[in-house]
Amino acid sequence: MPNTTPTPLPEGTRLRIRMYRQGIGDCFLLTFRGGDQPRHILIDCGVLTGSPGGKAMIQKVAENIRVATGGGKGKLDALVVTHEHWDHVSGFQDAKEIFDKMDITEIWVAWTEDPNNPLARHMKARNRLKLQAVHMALTQLAKAKDPQARFYGQGVAGLMGFFGGPAEGATLAAFSEKTKEAMDAVTKRTPPPTYRKPGDLIEPKWLPGVRVYVLGPPLDQAMLKKMEGRVGTEIYELAGADGTFTLALEGMLAAAGDESADPNRVDWVDAALPFHPGLQWRDDEQLGEHPQFGQFFKDYKTKELSWRCIDHDWLLSAARLGLQLDNATNNTSLVLAFELTDTDEVLLFAADAQIGSWKSWLPLDWKLGKGAEAKTFKTPDLLRRTVFYKVGHHGSHNATLKEGGLEAMTSPALVAALPLNQDFANNSKHWDMPAPALYARLQQQTRGRILRADAAWPTPDDPKPRIPKRTDDQPPRELSEEDWQRFTKAVGLAPDDLFIDYFL
Repeated sequence: MPNTTPTPLPEGTRLRIRMYRQGIGDCFLLTFRGGDQPRHILIDCGVLTGSPGGKAMIQKVAENIRVATGGGKGKLDALVVTHEHWDHVSGFQDAKEIFDKMDITEIWVAWTEDPNNPLARHMKARNRLKLQAVHMALTQLAKAKDPQARFYGQGVAGLMGFFGGPAEGATLAAFSEKTKEAMDAVTKRTPPPTYRKPGDLIEPKWLPGVRVYVLGPPLDQAMLKKMEGRVGTEIYELAGADGTFTLALEGMLAAAGDESADPNRVDWVDAALPFHPGLQWRDDEQLGEHPQFGQFFKDYKTKELSWRCIDHDWLLSAARLGLQLDNATNNTSLVLAFELTDTDEVLLFAADAQIGSWKSWLPLDWKLGKGAEAKTFKTPDLLRRTVFYKVGHHGSHNATLKEGGLEAMTSPALVAALPLNQDFANNSKHWDMPAPALYARLQQQTRGRILRADAAWPTPDDPKPRIPKRTDDQPPRELSEEDWQRFTKAVGLAPDDLFIDYFL
């Protein structure tokens, strides 16, 4: 049987940060030494669609959370759900029976989830419309006779795994239903959620000595739409593409205005196609027998003339739209900075926020105290004091700002946590995670102190880790042996490799 006994906080520590090792997905359990009893905050619980044994693993994670938060039903003082992506919310659906029984005091989500916020409603409607368009493109690619087109469609479908994949027994058009159901399992339970916006300062009475600063998602639509950045100043490297399909959808969305997207409104999609709907060929068999166009159609399909066919060309930019939609959802991430007031240390949980969100935090003013004792500072001061950084979006290239972001995290005690399965990301998904230039800089800024969900760490009581060590697990030259030993003593592996604990 797996060991699910809660690890007590060692003497002299104030906080345990537990990073679960379910694969590509976020799930962090923060346990504070608070007054007469420990206080627990859970940030997300999910694993990417297609992860080997993903559903069973996330159920195992949820069971550990239940035990670690007091046994019985389990108790969370706060549940934080950062954004509606399957690798952050799948546990609330796949382990629903466990979470439904848990005693949860507060639920925090971003303002972008607020059904009473007009802009939030509009964004949701636009994203549903974009998602429907991707599904329709995938449906057409799946029926293509060209094997390369079908292969391309499979690749785009893999990208859409962040939205949960199709519900069981459903068509492609149900891609987003699973993430919505998982999010609803959180936001429609009791107590109702609190919708957090940038500039909010949370000082829970049940958690003395801790302040929580809400940094994102931005209220500025321009920043919400900013996904990429300039290489050299804003990001460490670049990726991107473009295509006709994206441009068609932009025209469709502009025509749609503020009207809510209806999954059945295919006429909106028709309006974005390259030709008028009356000129589009809907059924190959019927068209082949058409008295006027039959021969033309047969000639068009002649193998020798296949080079001039454009049937699927416009669909091949579906990946671009899917990536845009993925990034747009990432940029709605609820971003939190936890400050330990007795030491001024800061923990930054950036979820999957993209460059626009990062840049929107920097001008935020924070005012503490009143009268002559009041002090005001800006977000860069929080970054300067950051000692724990949850790396954005599994180390992707545009989810960690360079100047004003990682470069501003100058604490000599900085530790980074990277929830990633690199083998699965690189070899199964063909994603460049972690981005090499970003990861190299993380190594430098942390002096090698990176907690990876897919790597073993040498601890004093476990000189022979069960998971083979990567070459970058070795003590780096920049770190003294004393500092390395201090770091490794603060790190603990679960007996069954389910999580990594880091103690402050």
